Amino acid sequence: MIYFDHVATTPMSREALDTYREVAENFYANSESLHQAGNAAGQLVNESKATIAKLLDVPVEGLIFTSGGTESNHLGIQSLATGTAKKEILVSPLEHSSVYEELTYLEETANYKIKILPVDDKGHVTPAILKRAITAETGLVIIQAVNAIMGIVQDISALNEVATAASVPLFVDAVQGLAKVPLDLSRVAGFSASAHKFNGPKSCGILYLSPQAITKAPYKYVFQQNGFLPGTIAVPEVVSATVALSTAWDHQAANLKHVSDLKKQLLSLIAPSIHPIAAWAEYPGICGLLLPSTQGQMAATTMGQHGYCFSTVSACSIKDPRPDNTLMALGLTEEQAGRFIRISFGSNNTADEVTQFAAALNQDYS
Repeated sequence: MIYFDHVATTPMSREALDTYREVAENFYANSESLHQAGNAAGQLVNESKATIAKLLDVPVEGLIFTSGGTESNHLGIQSLATGTAKKEILVSPLEHSSVYEELTYLEETANYKIKILPVDDKGHVTPAILKRAITAETGLVIIQAVNAIMGIVQDISALNEVATAASVPLFVDAVQGLAKVPLDLSRVAGFSASAHKFNGPKSCGILYLSPQAITKAPYKYVFQQNGFLPGTIAVPEVVSATVALSTAWDHQAANLKHVSDLKKQLLSLIAPSIHPIAAWAEYPGICGLLLPSTQGQMAATTMGQHGYCFSTVSACSIKDPRPDNTLMALGLTEEQAGRFIRISFGSNNTADEVTQFAAALNQDYS
């Protein structure tokens, strides 16, 4: 099997797996319990929060563990949006479906006004674009760090300066960016992340809400995790996620070079009839290709049966019949969007795998 779908999910690292097993076997108590076993589990959670806070240069009290990126997005957006009386929300057209789901809910149930920000010809929300869009009624801005379809990277630091100058909180979906590209999240109002995107376990997300941001917890009588999320914390997931994040953080530069080399190699090997899409995108771990005639889902299904694992759009949207919003925002037609495939690399991929994949793709679909 050749796995080129690391944007959808990544394999757990050996360190994360070993940590998960050890913690699950020895620290199974509820981390909120008052007895010795509960205290020991709770201490591991606190140590994990401290490690993550130090890595990301954020206050530890702003960190919340969730079930994944989707829950982090829903909870973060809702908490920030309802923290102000202003009901205009600005959002980029390139976001993950979970962001739009929450915005649709706010729009339909609480009369929020959702405005889609324009992007330039390379998919960027520039500081100038954001500055022009913010009004006196803007209560929240939502912009992802790295796009999961193309690998477009937004200048979060510059955009946050614009939002901060206008006294508007910026929420960042950092699910595809954390520990993959240089990213300063220390000054934003909030961000989301998910451990299974950086070789950690599934069902473990990170939500950060700045203590300085005005937020409203969605629950009235919940006392876990600063009142933002009820339920028992999955201690093995949290600790192994922290180990995975630390490892990915330490190897970020090397991993970036590795996936960049693989992308360059693939682009040099594909047939001329297979066209790269947004090959200039800043995160090289993603390579979008346009097949000459075959539907992307058909190619992914057929080649997948022969051990080549890649995708077309976000796995969360694979059953959505509508064309992907990122592809539409960058000017592709619906017909072209149907022929799109996404290759995404990881640290465990090799040059030989790229060579094999390119040969198979060229043989069947060029």
